Amino acid sequence: MSEKKSAKIVTIFNQKGGAGKTTTTCQVAGTFGHRGYDVLVADLDKQNSASKWVSAGGDTPFPASLWSGHMYKGNIATELGKLAEKYDLIFIDCAPAVDQPGTWASLLVSDLAIIPTKLGPADTDALHDAFELAKKARRQAGFDFPVRVLATAYRKARSDERLALERLVLNDAYPEFPALKTSLGDRLAFTRSMLYGATAHSMPKSGEAIAELESVADEITALLGMPKKKKAK
Repeated sequence: MSEKKSAKIVTIFNQKGGAGKTTTTCQVAGTFGHRGYDVLVADLDKQNSASKWVSAGGDTPFPASLWSGHMYKGNIATELGKLAEKYDLIFIDCAPAVDQPGTWASLLVSDLAIIPTKLGPADTDALHDAFELAKKARRQAGFDFPVRVLATAYRKARSDERLALERLVLNDAYPEFPALKTSLGDRLAFTRSMLYGATAHSMPKSGEAIAELESVADEITALLGMPKKKKAK
C-alpha cells in the first residue's frame, strides 16, 4: 500500500509584476523535480506564463506537473488540499497583485512563502504590501509559516544592488521576513530555458545558474525540514 502524500506548499507572490515570480517558480520547482520529488506547478496567473513554460518541453517533459488553477478562484484552497495528496511539493505562481483571492487562499495553506524581487528602488519599495499581506495571512492561518525574500536578476557588480540586498538581509522593518542567503543572478540560462520548457539544468554553460538554483533548493529544504533529495523507497 502506497503512503499517502501531503505536499509542502510554497507560495511565490509579489505585488509587483516583473519581479521574477514565474522564473522562480519554474526554475525551483524543476530543480526539485530533478531531485526526484513529485512536484506540481500551480499557475494562478491568468497570463499563463508558468503554464506556457511547463508545456513547452515537447519530447522532453518539464520535470514537474502543471495545474492551471486561476479558473478556480474562491475554491483554490479546497483544490490545493486535494492536490496535496498526490505530490511532495506544490509551487504556486501567483498573479502580480496582493489583492487576488488566489494569492490569499494560497498563503493560508502555505508551508513557506517566497517573495521574489529585483533590487531597483521601485521593486524594493513595493515589498511593503507583500510583507503586510504575509503578516495578515499568518495571523489568519494561526501558523507563522516562514516567509523569505529572494533577490532576482541580481548583478553583483552594481553597488546599488549590493546595498539593496544588504538592506533586504537586515530588513529592520520586517525582521521576521529576511532574504534568502542565495540570490538568482541576471543570467541568460534562466530566461533561455523558458523557451525550451526546461530549467537552467538543460542549458549549455549554465554551471553558475545551476549552482544558484541548487543553493536555493537547499535553503528551502532546510526551512521545510525535508531531505535535499527524495529518498528512494
